[in-house]
Amino acid sequence: MAALTQVGTADVFDARLYLAIFAGASALAVALLWKQPIANPRVVLAGAALAHAVTLVAIPDFIDDYFRFIWDGWRTLQTGTPYGAAPKAFVVDEAVPLDLRATLDRVNNPEYPTIYGPVLQVVFAATFAAFRTNPLGLQLLFAGVNLLLVALLLRRHSPGSVALYAWNPLVIADTSLHLHPDGLLAAALFAGVLAARRHPVFAGILFATAAGVKLVALAAWPLLLRVRPAALLAAAATLIASYLIFLLQGRGVGFETTRAFVQFWHFNPLGYEVLLFGFGWRVARLASFGCAGLIVLWLHARSRSVEDVPLAAIFGVILLFAPAINSWYLLWLLPFAVGRDQLWPFAATAALPLSYLTGLTLDDPALELFEVHPLARLIEVAILGAAVFADWQNHRRSGALVPIPPPTPISRARVAAIIPALNEEAAVGGVVSDVKAALGQSLDQLIVVDNGSTDGTAGAARAAGATVVAEPERGYGSACLAGLTLVRPETDIILFVDSDGSDKLEDANAIVAPLIAGQADLVIGSRVAGNIEPGAMTVPQRFGNWLAPLLVRLIWGVRYSDLGPFRAIRRDALEKLAMQDRDFGWTIEMQVRAAKQGLRIAEVPTGYRRRLGVSKISGTVRGVILAGTKILYVIGREAFGDFGARRLPHSHGAGRIGHAAIRKEGAGNVLPTLAKRAVND
Repeated sequence: MAALTQVGTADVFDARLYLAIFAGASALAVALLWKQPIANPRVVLAGAALAHAVTLVAIPDFIDDYFRFIWDGWRTLQTGTPYGAAPKAFVVDEAVPLDLRATLDRVNNPEYPTIYGPVLQVVFAATFAAFRTNPLGLQLLFAGVNLLLVALLLRRHSPGSVALYAWNPLVIADTSLHLHPDGLLAAALFAGVLAARRHPVFAGILFATAAGVKLVALAAWPLLLRVRPAALLAAAATLIASYLIFLLQGRGVGFETTRAFVQFWHFNPLGYEVLLFGFGWRVARLASFGCAGLIVLWLHARSRSVEDVPLAAIFGVILLFAPAINSWYLLWLLPFAVGRDQLWPFAATAALPLSYLTGLTLDDPALELFEVHPLARLIEVAILGAAVFADWQNHRRSGALVPIPPPTPISRARVAAIIPALNEEAAVGGVVSDVKAALGQSLDQLIVVDNGSTDGTAGAARAAGATVVAEPERGYGSACLAGLTLVRPETDIILFVDSDGSDKLEDANAIVAPLIAGQADLVIGSRVAGNIEPGAMTVPQRFGNWLAPLLVRLIWGVRYSDLGPFRAIRRDALEKLAMQDRDFGWTIEMQVRAAKQGLRIAEVPTGYRRRLGVSKISGTVRGVILAGTKILYVIGREAFGDFGARRLPHSHGAGRIGHAAIRKEGAGNVLPTLAKRAVND
């Protein structure tokens, strides 16, 4: 809610000169520090401290946010809340102290109640109690928090990369000179990321603190799903509690002003300007919110770990679609750009200050008060565009240099076939015989998992020559995991086959061939690319088989055409995937984790026939709903977090895998899973 106040003609020139120096100094700092080695972290921290000390001399006359901060602090101490009443209502109030009269006259947008969050209101009240109208308290606080953030950055990144942030003129000016509190948001988020693995509850409290500064910090919250549920619960509880402190007093918490800001503020937009031109402001604001939200979720989903979440890009996307962009908003993202070898965030520190060359600061009657001068606008967009293009080129070059590992063929492949079966007495014997005929000498084991059948499935499988293992816990994934307990340690490839006779098993050799040749780690038998017999797949199956691969492609960039259960995978690759789903999500979990691990994936066209008997999934409405819901849940879970858990398969007893352990990363303990297995040879 900052504004540039109108001052005298001489001050207009001063403002113009100041903004030019501001932008030029940021550009010079980035140019001098970009990829320059600095060995000593103490030098970086001392340089930042010295720069902040210089800013304590004065505050420029045309920056007015801190008047609102002082007013909010006084109101909080006097009444317990600054919300609900606009400063304009107190202009003739004799209860306002004399030393606050000048402050009240200069509060920005006095017709609106405060917009600032509950955490900031506590900060404003505390600094007012100690310093009253003197801004030194806020200067010292904001400078101290930023220096703490620099110290935290130095724990993770090299001094040279941290100097790009610590010594940037925009960072120094917009924290302790212009007194923008956005650095508190960034410091809380960065500390939360550092604490996430070892102290998830504390991390959640820090994320809530950031959202209590400004609600835009909620864009980082999906990251907490990658930690543990306790982190997200702590964040939600802390944020709600901070608002309740003020909400219980019955005057609101500033959401009415937030709504007005979202609906009506318009300053220096980028992507939003295009939407505005094409659709008008109502549609443009809704569309910009939707576009930003979808891209933010996509960036979260593509990340592989807490540390990998690109918060700089996430906040950058929010700014791209925001109707109002101020230079100090860069404080949200700059700390998270450190060490990522991306130029655009730091180039923005030289570009965005130019946006304050407006009709107000230039005293130009040809421009609206807050309309950016066209030349300044052009230079701003040119700087940002050039930086984004340079980063794109650098990304292309670095991607082209990644070596492709040579194939590692298997000289004498040993294949284990696993066939989950539930009440498939009529089909399972033929499936066993067909697998034997198709694989011949390369078939080392053939395991049928009786998943709680009430007919003669186990006997039919045993009569056909299969090893049978009983898994009474129902679920396709449970059956597959049970079968894996019998796989011998020398096995190279594991083939999964349905027991209902629908798979075209003469294609088994074609499916395992790329694995034997070392050309792939996972091969999916694609029914879509092959031949599906009429009536073999229902309409819901076909729709789900289209939707799930589409989501995987959008999120992880890996193209699948099918979720077919007829598939083969190298044993070492399967162990990397740490499979854990116990029912309908097994196949999609395998494919998603293969995509996330960067495995070499191939699809081989195969046929698909009408099954024998009635399907337990597609044959019932309940089965279709449960399977579809679980598939979408697994995609969401894999996209937004596994809560820090990884399953670690290991050999046990007679060369078994599948008796897995779950390692809680950051907790330091290993919890073995217990499973009862009845083995019938």
